[in-house]
Amino acid sequence: MANDLIANLNNPAERRKSVRLRVRPDLQSFEQKYEGKTFTVIKDPVCLRYYRFSRQEHFVFGLFDGKHTMEEVQEAFEEEFKPMRLELADLEGFARQLVTAGLVQNEQPGAARHLFERRAKQRRMRRLATVSNILYLKIPVFDPDRLLTWMYGYLRWVFTAWFFAASVGLMLAAIVHVMLHYNTFQAKLPAYQEFFTWNSVLYMWLSLGVVKVIHEFGHGLSCKAFKGECHEMGVLLMCLSPALYANVTDAWTLADKWKRIIISFAGIYVELVIASIATFVWWYTPAYPTANNIALCIMVLCSVSTVMFNANPLMRFDGYYMLADWLEVPNLREKANRFLNNLFLSKCLGVDVPPEAYMAPWRKWLFVIYAVGSWVYKWVVTFSILWFLADFMGPKLKVLSQMLALLSLASVFVFPTYKVIKNIRQRGRLPDMKAARVYITLAVFAAFVAAFFFLPLPVSRVHETGLVAIDPEHLEGVMLSEPARLVKLEGASPGQAVRKGQLLGTFESTALEIELAKAKAARATQQQTADMLNKKVLKAQGAGDAANEQRFLNEYVRAKAQADTAERDVARLLKRQIGVRELRATRDGTLITAPKRDEIGKLFDKGYTETTPVFSVGDPLKLVLKVPVTPYDYRLLKEDLTARSELDVSVCVKGRSDRTFNGKVHRDKLPAQNAATIPLALSQRGGGSLAVKPNEDPNLLAPLAQVYLVEVEMTDPDTAIDPGQLVSVKIHSRWRSGAWWVARELSNALDIGLY
Repeated sequence: MANDLIANLNNPAERRKSVRLRVRPDLQSFEQKYEGKTFTVIKDPVCLRYYRFSRQEHFVFGLFDGKHTMEEVQEAFEEEFKPMRLELADLEGFARQLVTAGLVQNEQPGAARHLFERRAKQRRMRRLATVSNILYLKIPVFDPDRLLTWMYGYLRWVFTAWFFAASVGLMLAAIVHVMLHYNTFQAKLPAYQEFFTWNSVLYMWLSLGVVKVIHEFGHGLSCKAFKGECHEMGVLLMCLSPALYANVTDAWTLADKWKRIIISFAGIYVELVIASIATFVWWYTPAYPTANNIALCIMVLCSVSTVMFNANPLMRFDGYYMLADWLEVPNLREKANRFLNNLFLSKCLGVDVPPEAYMAPWRKWLFVIYAVGSWVYKWVVTFSILWFLADFMGPKLKVLSQMLALLSLASVFVFPTYKVIKNIRQRGRLPDMKAARVYITLAVFAAFVAAFFFLPLPVSRVHETGLVAIDPEHLEGVMLSEPARLVKLEGASPGQAVRKGQLLGTFESTALEIELAKAKAARATQQQTADMLNKKVLKAQGAGDAANEQRFLNEYVRAKAQADTAERDVARLLKRQIGVRELRATRDGTLITAPKRDEIGKLFDKGYTETTPVFSVGDPLKLVLKVPVTPYDYRLLKEDLTARSELDVSVCVKGRSDRTFNGKVHRDKLPAQNAATIPLALSQRGGGSLAVKPNEDPNLLAPLAQVYLVEVEMTDPDTAIDPGQLVSVKIHSRWRSGAWWVARELSNALDIGLY
């Protein structure tokens, strides 16, 4: 049907005499104002599509009543809008667009069949678009209009002034509460690895589904409140998480743009109210872990994610439609992309494109900035989601994360490339190109590609958090020989100078005291036995009893030997007692670490006799940084240090914004293997970022993921930098190309073996 009609339009004789078009009788029209001008919105109830016509276009559209020919339509237009002229070619082009859109038909049989064929084609295109975006799947399910009408009868109080005031007050109360308790609030928030556990993700997955159902019903009920209709609801799989979506495009029929903005904002508003309630629930339910975790997940989903995604105009969600209605630019993204595409075709390829209607310069810049910004943001969001999924799924689900990555990259690269090639190969495009502009464009493109692959850039920096420590070569620890209890600190505190042999602290070992007391008792017993046998020897000798003399003498020798052994045991224990009781500085220097005053009476157990010194003395200006790096960064450093003996390092210290400190990574300081344990300060328990494995010994912290502890020598430290604090470290690796950086980041995030 459509082919026959278009064939008639292509025949000049037929199109002026016999072609009479008729507007479909089921179409609905609504008047709107944009930028002070009146437009008519035509609603197609079969396809649920909406079309906006200017006054002149709607006049011509109204003349397609099945009675007027093309020539008669032209004459009527020129009579109505003198002195404007309407070329037949333009009129026929407009008619072709209406026929293709299915808005007009002629009286020949098969018009209805064409309408349903067009609907089927539209569904196929929607399915293709759905498959091409694996992270955002929309599946229509049912017509919710009757359900929304029923719900609105019970929920119309939501659209009253008092509810608006109460909900705004609730949101302000939540914001004020967070601001007044910000430090406590921040301290109670879990770290990244603690938050994104399987339990938390399950809570978020379920909460997202429930919240998005409420979100979409907020749109639908708002549309119903303003006399609009909603005839499509379905399942939305956003980042593989199930939710609901509502098609409220009927809001485009409303004349008041602020009502359309309210309908778009309704879902965001509902989520912000839920986030406010969840904030108070999370704050006051620390004793109920399940409810607390669910409230935290809902609070994050309904605040941070809503602002970043739903309210963001760069993505085609609620914020996009709010911006489009506020600027009074329907189909903002399509118009911006088309403007940028035409600008590229005309300026870079020299192709003649249809002239744009007059636009103010600010709107041209808006279209260009919006088209580029939305495209870049789509990339950022896509790769951020892929990175999170790869990090969360881990090695066990590596294949699944890689499949998602490949499908998403196909949607980003393959389909847009196909559209560009198809657009350029359209009939007449290639011959219309101007060779000079094409060559210049190709040269610029080649230069960008060459720069991307070959231009060295500072993109291979290693950014990590490091721990400040005294250089081990200039630090000596004072350790206990055995577990003991602190009795007294002798006055020296960290930061003070001490001399070699200076007494630092007095300790007492209860076990050693008990053992010493037993040894002294055994010594006394053995000595008493020896003295008694010695008297018997002397008595037998005086009586001339040679036999008993010899027997008592032999027993005395054995008893004396046992008494001497007991004496040596006591001496040994006394020496141990002195070694435990008095801890002294082993070198001249500055006292770096020492127990606190409130630790007097504390038992320093086995860990302080094997791994952790009680006191440490060293040179505070001989500092090194313990920097944990991933295997990818380790291979990068190893590769660069093979060619060079050292790499420069920049160090930023918190509270010292006045300067940046410097350091060096030396080739001979690179570790040969990954770290089996890490310092407490670098772990999540101590304020760092590294997750650790559960261990029977709490003093041994084994990293959950493979890391290497790289030692950085600080070349210009000062006394304001304290050992034990965390600093930001940037290791300056050799400059590399942008292509290298992209390949490395993809390999690092998705583990697909590119680097």
